[in-house]
Amino acid sequence: MSMMDHLRSRHLDMNLHTVWVDETERVATLPLWTLTGKLAGYQSYRPDATKVQKNDEYGRYYTYRGEKLVNRHHQAVAVWGMESWNLSRTLFVTEGVFNAARLTKRGASAVAVLSNDPSPSTLLWLMVVRQMRPVVAVCDPGNAGAKLRKVGHTSHTVAVPGRPDDDLGDAPESYVDDLLKWYL
Repeated sequence: MSMMDHLRSRHLDMNLHTVWVDETERVATLPLWTLTGKLAGYQSYRPDATKVQKNDEYGRYYTYRGEKLVNRHHQAVAVWGMESWNLSRTLFVTEGVFNAARLTKRGASAVAVLSNDPSPSTLLWLMVVRQMRPVVAVCDPGNAGAKLRKVGHTSHTVAVPGRPDDDLGDAPESYVDDLLKWYL
């Protein structure tokens, strides 16, 4: 399967989101944007690599955020999915790109913070966003999801009956449809 076909199977809408693909190396690079629309980093995705390597350049996921500081204590906010900002009134916040992609493909605004424990500057930004619109944190179950639950007005812990992984990126279509009906 080509990388482009693989990304489509992961629900990435390439008409909405920018992605650079190297078919030879089998890697996709997904840009991260600041709130002002500047390129601030990227996440590379190698579907054939092991997931065991944490943020290793040749692991399944590698995230690079630029080092430019807003002030002495905070990096600029850089998230994936800002292209979807105006799709819906409710903003969904997920940990991973492919979880957010499930929602943006259906016309919902969703960003991936690429962590279950967002940076202080991202948390501050989300506090401001919560003053403007509803924010729903879509979380994995367990301790990892518990950290992300705090960023929204409300949270939804993914629990797919009969599926031990409970990942929105791999959930059945009907589950994603029901999630959006509930919160939009």
